[in-house]
Amino acid sequence: MTKQTIVDESLPSLDNTDEKQGVWASILRDVKSSTKKAPATKSLVVLGDNESGRTILVAKLQGNDDPKRGAGLEYHYIDVRDDDRDDTPKLGVWILDGDVTCSSPLLKFAIKSDTFEDTVIILVASMTQPWSLLSTLKKWITLTEEHIDRLKLDPTRLHEIRDRLQHDFQHYTEPNDTSIMITSSSSSATIKSGITGGRIPSSVSSVSLASGTTPANMNNSEEQIVLPLPDGVLTRSLGIPIVVVITKCDAMATLEKENDYKDEQFDFMQYHLRKFCLEYGAALFYTSVKEKKNMDKLYKYILHKCYGYPFISPAAIVERDAIFIPSGWDNPKKVDILLENLHRLKPTDNYSDVFVKPVVRRPLQRDNEIIAAEDDQEFLSRLQLTLNRAASPGRTDENATPVMPRNVMTTGANSGIISQTPSMPGRSRNQPSTSSGGTSATANEGALANFFNSLLTRKSGGPVTPTNASSPVNQRPNSDNSGVDSSSMANQNSQKQQEQS
Repeated sequence: MTKQTIVDESLPSLDNTDEKQGVWASILRDVKSSTKKAPATKSLVVLGDNESGRTILVAKLQGNDDPKRGAGLEYHYIDVRDDDRDDTPKLGVWILDGDVTCSSPLLKFAIKSDTFEDTVIILVASMTQPWSLLSTLKKWITLTEEHIDRLKLDPTRLHEIRDRLQHDFQHYTEPNDTSIMITSSSSSATIKSGITGGRIPSSVSSVSLASGTTPANMNNSEEQIVLPLPDGVLTRSLGIPIVVVITKCDAMATLEKENDYKDEQFDFMQYHLRKFCLEYGAALFYTSVKEKKNMDKLYKYILHKCYGYPFISPAAIVERDAIFIPSGWDNPKKVDILLENLHRLKPTDNYSDVFVKPVVRRPLQRDNEIIAAEDDQEFLSRLQLTLNRAASPGRTDENATPVMPRNVMTTGANSGIISQTPSMPGRSRNQPSTSSGGTSATANEGALANFFNSLLTRKSGGPVTPTNASSPVNQRPNSDNSGVDSSSMANQNSQKQQEQS
């Protein structure tokens, strides 16, 4: 009886083990099914002229303070920061060359037919050149349109993509106070509910995600009929979300001082930019990397357009250098409000006539002088002529004493031909006179040398009276005023020596 009881008591324990294993298995299945999958790869194509700030803009979106400039076709990626996801997606960024001729054949690597729906285009133009803003945007959007036509997409598929973009544009709702008060936990929860098959529906707007709308409701809303559009809105839709970014807006203060631009000119510029954005259903950003204006807002808006993350920032049109107009917020009536500030200008005025490119103040001849090099032979000839003019024919070293041969000095002493030119007061003895030139100075020094040399010769040959021998030696001239007296005494002594001989 005891053994039977033990066996019977052990059987329920086995059943409990199976139940526990079943519970853990069901939990693992639920976790596996609820695990978020990595979203599909998205692409961001950046187009713009050289020196428009494209590379620095992408570097700031990456959080990189040391941007690397390239040429041709550049590829970067942006890490999408999501605290609730382990495998954070990477947003691929294509930066094309600023030259349209070079970028035209490279655009096929950035925008492909199979990734067409997962692409967002950013058109970049610089505020430092306001006269070329519209022409730059039209140039790059025309290049994109021509490339999309060459993709030869299925007309039915392209029509569906454009209808979806138009639906998102028409059903944009300004974020209200309730959506702004949403916490991060509720936002992450709505993202979880909005992901189906690892992909957030493209029709999910910022308000629908914030309010926790389910994908089923999204599908029902997609079945609604597309409403007609006002004139000038989405007339040239590409089917791809477009973001127009005006960089270096901190230069507006400089334009006021140097080019004398007023608020009327800047309102006229904003009017035409918003008209352009309405035609393609694009968003408009005025940014400044230097002053960090709208950079964080641009990053969040890009993630909202690519992955459907919540975006709760309203439009901003108060600050003229920090304009933000999301896609779907603007309409022709709002744009016409800017016309109230136009007094001297008209909306029909040509943009290039209002913003005229300033003439370069630096003369063109200065560039030619810098570039053109002088001929070598002409330079050497001119240098030789300068050296010849600087050289003097009777130039001698002032510190050098002329040395003459012994026979020449003896002959000069015996012949008694000694010439001495009186020196002007204050002039050095060795300095040549301006009237007689270097020849008279050389002759004077030679005469003195001959005189003293003859004294030495005479002293070695026979006795010399103390007067004759000591006078010229002890009375050696020490100044310019004593030079004339010493010369006359030398002439008299020389004549006396010739008479005695």
